[in-house]
Amino acid sequence: MARTSTALAVKHALARARHHYPKPIVIRTTPAKVKHHRKGHKRGGGRFGGLLGPHKMGIAMGAAALGFIQKQNIAIPKLPLLGEAGTIGLIAWFLSDNGRNKFLDDVATASFAVAAYELGSTGTITGEAAPGFDPSAYVSGF
Repeated sequence: MARTSTALAVKHALARARHHYPKPIVIRTTPAKVKHHRKGHKRGGGRFGGLLGPHKMGIAMGAAALGFIQKQNIAIPKLPLLGEAGTIGLIAWFLSDNGRNKFLDDVATASFAVAAYELGSTGTITGEAAPGFDPSAYVSGF
């Protein structure tokens, strides 16, 4: 018969011989919550902070650029159902590379706002159609 290993017997004997003593009691106090202070973020800015913010000033500059382009009488082809302001806005939006050029994006926003204003106030858009324009060629359902 083969001899049994004494290493296993010693290992099991040591495992049984361990004594578990109670651990010492450690009393810890919970620290008070640390107050987080604001780091000086930009806020509204007083009386005209919301009115003269950078985004709104950009749109105002875009509206000024729209007026300057219309004043120059540049021959821009006017798209049907968009008119002159909407066409300028569409050109500016394409040139802005989906908003990467902030100035052209603001010009597009201002132009679309002017075109929407003209449509809402008068029912037509300035420079929308030439005499004899038939919208059924462009829009289904007429």
